[in-house]
Amino acid sequence: MLGLFGNNYITLVFIVAVGLFSAPLAYAEIYKWTDENGKIHFSDTPVDKKAEKLDIKVTPSAPVSAKTRDERKQRADQYLRARQEERAENDKKQKEKKRLAKIRKEKCGAAKHEYREITEAGTVYYRKEDGTRDYLEPERRKKEELRAKAEVKKWCK
Repeated sequence: MLGLFGNNYITLVFIVAVGLFSAPLAYAEIYKWTDENGKIHFSDTPVDKKAEKLDIKVTPSAPVSAKTRDERKQRADQYLRARQEERAENDKKQKEKKRLAKIRKEKCGAAKHEYREITEAGTVYYRKEDGTRDYLEPERRKKEELRAKAEVKKWCK
């Protein structure tokens, strides 16, 4: 089987490996030069003989351990759960706020209606349980008007 690939196979692997490992080094060369206006330029190729090659040291970053990766994932999951819980709580608060606003609006409408009836009607009465009418005399009507006005103020903010 070695005869099938021979030295050509090993040579090919060597060339590919050298190419892969030297490619980053070729891009690491940086040249600096100043033009006639005094402006400094940088390039990966020398533009003229005055271009100065900069020696830039590149250190590879340390590999991330599986433990660190797991810890990061765990923290991210905890953060996402906390955000979801926060959103759910905010949604719940918004629904309750809307429900209370609806109740307030209904109570406001009823209070305004009652106030209008007391202040604009010629005679005001309440029905008793036995079906008879309980007419409000002027003094009691004034008290009911103040009470109805307070209800409007309470519910219609």
